Amino acid sequence: MKRFLALSLVAMIAGCGGGYDDMDAARAGMSGIGSSTSSPTAPDGKSLWEYSQTDTSRFAQMRSLNTIATDNQYNDAIMLVRIHNFINSSGVAKDYLNITVLFASTDCAVNCQLRYKKNGSTSGVYRVRASVDGVFSENSFALGDMEKLIKAIKTSGKASISVPLIGVPDAEFEFDFSGYDNDYMTAER
Repeated sequence: MKRFLALSLVAMIAGCGGGYDDMDAARAGMSGIGSSTSSPTAPDGKSLWEYSQTDTSRFAQMRSLNTIATDNQYNDAIMLVRIHNFINSSGVAKDYLNITVLFASTDCAVNCQLRYKKNGSTSGVYRVRASVDGVFSENSFALGDMEKLIKAIKTSGKASISVPLIGVPDAEFEFDFSGYDNDYMTAER
């Protein structure tokens, strides 16, 4: 019962609902973040990305496919990755990255490294200045690193992101980033 409540809480925080066992089926017909939702289907029909739009902002979000065991078995860590594309007052579209680790504290009070692996090999190491309450935002990354990581995520298939959690060094969160719809995210609103 406690496990069920914890997973329900993850769904509410994520703002997208659904379970973890059959993510594709659970997402059918669900609403996402914001006031309106449109979820394009990848050519293979297996994209795990969730899309939503609020005003001139668009969001692409994905949850990690695995959990990381923590001290509390009911609060195992899971990672949410969200790319936020918005149009600023000058009419310029800009992407930002937001990474949230749920149910676990990150060990990035001063500096840490966020490692990105593709096909099991490290393809990028990014410096993070700090994370607040397990959230890595545009202000967390060293100059240029956020943009490089966004590019890597957009062009990836199976990949993982590793961050140091308190008590769990180098926790590795697995993703299937394939099927990212760049046209939907950057099309004129």
